[in-house]
Amino acid sequence: MTSISVIIPTYRREEALVATLVAIARLLKERDEIIVIDQTPEHEPTTRSALQQMASNGTIRWYRRARPSQNEAMNIAALLARGEVLVFLDDDILPSDGLLEAHRGAFDRPDAPPATCGQVLQPWNPAAVESVKGFDLDFDSAYSRSCDIRFLIGANFAIRRDTYLAVGGMDENFYGANYRNDSEMAYRICAATGRLIRFLPDAGLRHLLAGGGNRAFGAKDTWGHIGGSIGDYYFALKCLPLPRMIRHVLLRFVRASLNRNTVTHPWLVPSMALREVVAFLRACGRLVLTPHQGVRALGDYGPLIGSAVVDVANREVVV
Repeated sequence: MTSISVIIPTYRREEALVATLVAIARLLKERDEIIVIDQTPEHEPTTRSALQQMASNGTIRWYRRARPSQNEAMNIAALLARGEVLVFLDDDILPSDGLLEAHRGAFDRPDAPPATCGQVLQPWNPAAVESVKGFDLDFDSAYSRSCDIRFLIGANFAIRRDTYLAVGGMDENFYGANYRNDSEMAYRICAATGRLIRFLPDAGLRHLLAGGGNRAFGAKDTWGHIGGSIGDYYFALKCLPLPRMIRHVLLRFVRASLNRNTVTHPWLVPSMALREVVAFLRACGRLVLTPHQGVRALGDYGPLIGSAVVDVANREVVV
C-alpha cells in the first residue's frame, strides 16, 4: 500500500487545528503520518497541551519555526516526509471519510496522474456543484465529477514526494497573505510532466475558513493583504501567455480597486489602487531577481523545534 504523509502548515489556529488533526488521524493507515509545521508564536494553553499530547503519543510529528511562510512550511515538510505521497491540507477542515483513500487510490493505478486535487466545499457551498465555468483558473473545487484540470487548491491536493521535489516544490516567492501559489504549482506540474491534474470529488473536505492562517495578515481590502495582490500578479507574469497576462493584470487591478466594499466606502478606492500599483511593481521585482525560489536544503530554513532530531546532511529524522 502506498504510504502517505499528510502535511499541515499552520499559523495562528487553535481549536480548529486540534479538531482537524483529530479527524485526520482517524483516517491514517499503517506507515501513514501527519507532519505539522507550526508557525504560531504562542498557542493557547489547551491547544499547546493537545499538540504536545499528540506529538508524544506519535499521532503527529510536530515542528515549530519562527518565520511564518506557507510555502516554506510545505517545502520543509516535504523534505522531512517519510511517505511516498504527500497530501497537503489546510488546518481548518472537516475531511470526508474517503479523503486519504481516494488520493491514495489514484496513485496506485497504472495510469496515475502527476498530482491530484480533492474536492473542497466552502462555507457558501451547501453541497457540491454540478457544473463549472472551465477547467483552468476558473475551475470550482466544489465540483461533483471527476475530471482533468490545470488547477490546484492548497487546501487539498496530493503529489508523489519524488515528483514534488523534481519540479522544485512550492515557489517561495509567495509569502504573507499569498495567493495563486497553488495555481503556479499546478501550471509548473503540467508543464514539467506534459499531463493534467486529476480532480477527485471523493477526496473531499469541508473548509471552515476559521480565523488565522493567511487571513491573519489582513482582510482583503487592506494593505495587510498586499501579499495576495503580489502573488496574483507574480503568477500572471510568470505563467500566463502575454494576452492572457495583460487581461489578468488589468482585471485584477480593477476588481481590487472597485468592488462592492470599496464602492460603498469610496475613501478606500485610491488606497487600494495604490496598493495594487505597489504590488505589481513588487511582483515584477520578484520575477526579475528571483524568478523561481523553490525547495532548498533543509538546513537553509533555520532551526526547527520539535520532538525529533533533524539530521540535516541526510534529510532524515531520528526520533
